[in-house]
Amino acid sequence: MGLHPACAGSFAVWFLGETLLFSLLFSYFHSRISFREMLPANAAQYFLQLVNQAVAGTALVMFMNRRKGVPFLTAGCTLIFQALLDFQIMAAMALAAAALDSGSIMRRYWYYPLLVLTPLLLNACFWMRGRPASRVGRWFYDRPSMSSFRIALPIHYAKLAGMRAAIFLGYGVMLYFQIRGFRVNVHPGDVFGFLPAVLFCDGLPITPVGLGPVQAILVTGFQAYASRTRLLAMALSISFMNIAFQAPLGLGSAGAFAREVTEAASKGLLREQPARAPIR
Repeated sequence: MGLHPACAGSFAVWFLGETLLFSLLFSYFHSRISFREMLPANAAQYFLQLVNQAVAGTALVMFMNRRKGVPFLTAGCTLIFQALLDFQIMAAMALAAAALDSGSIMRRYWYYPLLVLTPLLLNACFWMRGRPASRVGRWFYDRPSMSSFRIALPIHYAKLAGMRAAIFLGYGVMLYFQIRGFRVNVHPGDVFGFLPAVLFCDGLPITPVGLGPVQAILVTGFQAYASRTRLLAMALSISFMNIAFQAPLGLGSAGAFAREVTEAASKGLLREQPARAPIR
């Protein structure tokens, strides 16, 4: 597989996979929303990531508020629920890489993902065990905006984690082909060993599509396979290809919604509405 098909595959894995993931996430805890309904909102979010990282994070929140009546803060906390689950998956993947590959950098630093995973698992246990006995615990547990944390059942965790893990692994496969497309004969095990670090850096809300942190990870992680110059050229090409795929999402209805999000965020017009009954 060449570089361009691999980049297209990577973008498809992320965009289509996350559109399905977010439609399931909000359907479980708020109002039912289809994959087709979620497409323009997620497209607007992807486009805004290129022009305004701060506003991009509010695209799905505003969509659920305006179209489905979910309070702004409640929708934001639902995305935080998924983000915490994402970190659990990345930490678990890092521990798996440490256990399965003796040469992985994760083997030397296995305690870092463990330090991340442990409190996140304790947090999940806090919510699944029911209403706490302490006054402080009850105050936090009963916050209206935390409804998704209260509603979540083990089956919800399993389905959302399975969907996100499939996206991560699909991205890992495409990343391997992207690297090979630059004639870097990297071992697949090393790609998946570094995948949690790449995923973490790619998600940092600092620069569009992780420009900078992702290049640092790829150049550092695979320097045994090629020169730093070739690795940097490869890493930059991957990021710029991602930008090329995301930019057209600003056209059509997604672009109109992106402008609506930007204007509402700048004017503080995001309104709160009563939440609808969740879907079990």
